[in-house]
Amino acid sequence: MYSGHLSQQLWFCAVISIDDTHVYGKYDIKLLIAVAVDANRQIFPLAFAICANEIQETWTLFLNHLKEHVVIQYSGICLISDWHVGILSSVQHLPEWQEPYAYHCYCVKHLKANFQKAHRNKD
Repeated sequence: MYSGHLSQQLWFCAVISIDDTHVYGKYDIKLLIAVAVDANRQIFPLAFAICANEIQETWTLFLNHLKEHVVIQYSGICLISDWHVGILSSVQHLPEWQEPYAYHCYCVKHLKANFQKAHRNKD
């Protein structure tokens, strides 16, 4: 797992977004990533991990390392994610990612996509 130490720079990124994607090719693996937006409004990667699957244990390990090596002593972080069961379960079981240390929110893009999928236009 890569993680950049941001003890001097994290003051400006109180919002962290986490997500995953499939990496297709010879191996069917997943890429977990945490990003923030820097002072220049550029996406700044904070950490990533390559794993075989995205279950609760994988997300728990990823979030533990993110807190221990990147976020460190900061509190009041807004953690944005989709509704993936592994993420939700991990956040619920990790006190350092719950209020008042962190606030878990849902990605509006994913909410919109899920709403449109559930309520398709029949015309």
